[in-house]
Amino acid sequence: MLTKEKRGKGMQLKTMIYFNPKSGSGESQKIADKVETILKNRGLPVYQLKTSTKDEALKKIVLEAPNIDRIICIGGDGTINVLVTALLRGKVRVPIGIIPTGTVNNFAHKWKISDNIDEAVKTILRGRLQSVDIGECNGQAIISSLVFGSLADISNEVRQTEKQKYGFAAYGYNAIRQIGKNSSHQTLLFNKTFSMSAKVWVCLMTTSNYVGGRKYLGETEDGLHLTMLNDMKVNKLLNLGYFALTGNLRKSTTLTTFDIKEIVVRNIEGEMLETRIDGDKGPKLPVKIKWLPKRVQLYVD
Repeated sequence: MLTKEKRGKGMQLKTMIYFNPKSGSGESQKIADKVETILKNRGLPVYQLKTSTKDEALKKIVLEAPNIDRIICIGGDGTINVLVTALLRGKVRVPIGIIPTGTVNNFAHKWKISDNIDEAVKTILRGRLQSVDIGECNGQAIISSLVFGSLADISNEVRQTEKQKYGFAAYGYNAIRQIGKNSSHQTLLFNKTFSMSAKVWVCLMTTSNYVGGRKYLGETEDGLHLTMLNDMKVNKLLNLGYFALTGNLRKSTTLTTFDIKEIVVRNIEGEMLETRIDGDKGPKLPVKIKWLPKRVQLYVD
């Protein structure tokens, strides 16, 4: 559903530009300055909010959000996640515009937001808003994906330089390296209507039919999309290889897949497993995950 910005007669929207100046190689600051100049040349009130740590960003955004009309976020999925998490914790809804500068930009790919700065700014200034679905895990937003199991370990081992040089293939290479290093983890998944115990090698939950910047599902139902590779064995190597090369999980017949709106996940034995949310480290199990339909207002074409 598309909506227009709410603005009174003669009203000028106050805009905050949010970014991490340490991301990239100083490019985020240059982009923020360019975007600020474009808006000021149009006579629009705008200012920059730059933070260097996640905690600092969460605190500042919670304080600033009630006093602004829209936020332009410069960065990738991780930066967008911090912004949306702050809005959830502050219990405010502010329209968000995206200037994608990350490595994968899964969220931007899903909503067809250009990585060209001028085009992305035009999209925001047109004022067309769409309410999009997200998830929440222990108070943290999930804008694209949550993963736990060996794939989370794989992601931790992929260096930023590898992602920049090889893109999604870097994950595939490290996935194959992981075979034999990690056993499956005995995990309990449950909600009010079902309970399931599984030996999970990897579990992926996504808010849309995109992962890693690629479409991996066709038509989707309402809810978070869960895909598990259970009890990793040699005869399942083809499944891992197919995912490593294409990112497409649900075309395998040996995977467990379903859609959920709320679920609790805990590991039954062994060390506490870490999740990975939108490319960055998330909370350790146990976690409570839920689907938040139409929660974020996003500028789209």
